[in-house]
Amino acid sequence: MAGKRANGEGSVFPYRTGYAAYVWVSQPDGTRRRKWVYGKTREEAHGKWLTLHAAAKRGPVVTKVSTLADYLAYWLAEVIKPNREPNTYSQYELFSRRYIIPGLGTKRIDRLTVRDVQMWLNKLPGICRCCAQGNDLVRD
Repeated sequence: MAGKRANGEGSVFPYRTGYAAYVWVSQPDGTRRRKWVYGKTREEAHGKWLTLHAAAKRGPVVTKVSTLADYLAYWLAEVIKPNREPNTYSQYELFSRRYIIPGLGTKRIDRLTVRDVQMWLNKLPGICRCCAQGNDLVRD
C-alpha cells in the first residue's frame, strides 16, 4: 500500500515512466492555469514542484513559450514602431513577414539554435520567392 502524502503534496503522483506534478499559477494576462513539471524520480519531480510553487507565490508565471513569429510581432510593435522611423518599421515588417516567419516562424524561442538559423540561411538562395509566398496561386 502506498504511503500517505505530506500536506500540500497532492499534486505529485506517478506518471508514465516517472512522476508528474502540477501547480495552479496566475498568468501575466490574469487567468489561472495548471503548469506541469516532470521527473524520473519522485524527489526530482517534488524538487521541481517546490521551485514552481515558489515562483507562483512570487507572481505571474508564463505557461507558454512563444514562437519566433510571436516574438517578432511583439518586437515590431513594442520596440521598433515607437523608436524608429516609419519607413524602418515597414521594411522590418516586410522582411520578417516575407522571409523570417515562413522559414523560422514556427520554431519555439527556447529551442531556436544557431544551427537552425544557418540551415535556413543556406536554403534561402535556392527558394523561389513567388512560389514560397504563394504568388503563383493568385495568378492562376
